[in-house]
Amino acid sequence: MTFWEFLDKQCSRVRADGVAGAGIFILTIAVLWMIKTDRTLAENDLFKTLAQAIVVQGLIGLAMAAWFTKKDRENNHVEIDQPKNKPIPTNEIGERD
Repeated sequence: MTFWEFLDKQCSRVRADGVAGAGIFILTIAVLWMIKTDRTLAENDLFKTLAQAIVVQGLIGLAMAAWFTKKDRENNHVEIDQPKNKPIPTNEIGERD
């Protein structure tokens, strides 16, 4: 296995929800680091509002949304018992046999 094949295999495992989760986590760390380095930002009402929106709505909201959608995906399996000699009709709406 070459380096490029290894890299392609690793990148194929990355999903959009993982990238979004990592991005909001990094953004939260950046906001907290900015408050730590410059205490005057903590007194600014606009920055406090934006920081609260990023941390609460982004980090916690994303985690809860991911948890609830994962829970729904696991419980949403429907078994269809369709005989092989009677296929499911796939006609478009409005078409007639």
